[in-house]
Amino acid sequence: MKLATQNIRAIATFERVTRVQPKDCIIAENSIYFLVDPKKVGLAIGKNGSVIRELRRIFGKNIKVYGYSRDPKTLLENIIPNIKSIEIKNNSITISVPMEDRTIVIGKNGENIKTLRKILKRHFAINNLRLRK
Repeated sequence: MKLATQNIRAIATFERVTRVQPKDCIIAENSIYFLVDPKKVGLAIGKNGSVIRELRRIFGKNIKVYGYSRDPKTLLENIIPNIKSIEIKNNSITISVPMEDRTIVIGKNGENIKTLRKILKRHFAINNLRLRK
């Protein structure tokens, strides 16, 4: 996996502030997504979200921290807690979520779903993610 200079700088800042080494960093238009060891998510967030607030101030973007897993199903469950079902066929995944959570999963201008697709492609060579109605 190759990271751009911007991502490497973000990872270095994240490590310095949180003392947690992320597995990956994806920078989107309005947010920065970090994947960390699931046991260290709480440490990365900080007491009452204090560390996240500090990172938000430094980067000027929303910061999202998720527990990483080598299993795509577990990773999706870590990112989308109220996921109803996950179907994996070949290199395609179809997920379903409650109707009230669809807008959160998709995100503003589709940012969250695009980032999810990028994570799945980067870590699992999964080229297609669909959200079932």
